[in-house]
Amino acid sequence: MTLSAAAEQISVVTEHLPPYSYLEEGEARGLSTEVVQAVLEETGHTSDIQFMPWARAYQTALTKPNTLVYSIARTPKREDLFAWIGTIAPFGAALYQRADAPPMELNSLSDARFLYVGVYRGDAKEATLIEHGFENLQTTDDDRLNLRKLMLGRLDMIAIDDSVIGPLLKEEGIDPKRLKKVMPIKELSGQLYMAFNKASDPELVKTFKEGLETIKENGLFDQILMRYLLVN
Repeated sequence: MTLSAAAEQISVVTEHLPPYSYLEEGEARGLSTEVVQAVLEETGHTSDIQFMPWARAYQTALTKPNTLVYSIARTPKREDLFAWIGTIAPFGAALYQRADAPPMELNSLSDARFLYVGVYRGDAKEATLIEHGFENLQTTDDDRLNLRKLMLGRLDMIAIDDSVIGPLLKEEGIDPKRLKKVMPIKELSGQLYMAFNKASDPELVKTFKEGLETIKENGLFDQILMRYLLVN
């Protein structure tokens, strides 16, 4: 690590996405957050983590140099838009419906394209479903609103991360048995990343890549995963 890299001023942005990132009594918490904080410490950087709706966090990282964004899915359309640091958490996403809803014969994701599906505005799930020809997406800045609409029968399904649905059901006081997983979104099941704005200082990007690799080599990364009962 060089002194210039350590002195570089950076911004860190993310969204409310338990268990990956969330605020608890004003403190940044979560699996991804702990990984990012470990890398910040390893590289000698300090930065307040800014929580905001995903669309704004994404746009900030897209337009402001030396801005680090997490937890972000690495999709083909995003590949050349960011300087990718590395993987920070395993994840998956899927379509869910009410357990008491009539069963649907879906052989592929595109088979659901005419249904009313709730999705988080501006994230990779929305973009992927649009690519699959979904015509009736209902977007919102809060997954809780989509879940409530689903339970009220105003949506056929919701597209949501597998690790998010459990905590969300608990927050809303909904029995998990009232929901069922219908189909995984294969393109979005894999890993979440941390990434810098494409125009960020190359030395800064290099330093963070090395910092992430270090915490993976020394076992700290795996310790964080195990605390959240996730296996990489």
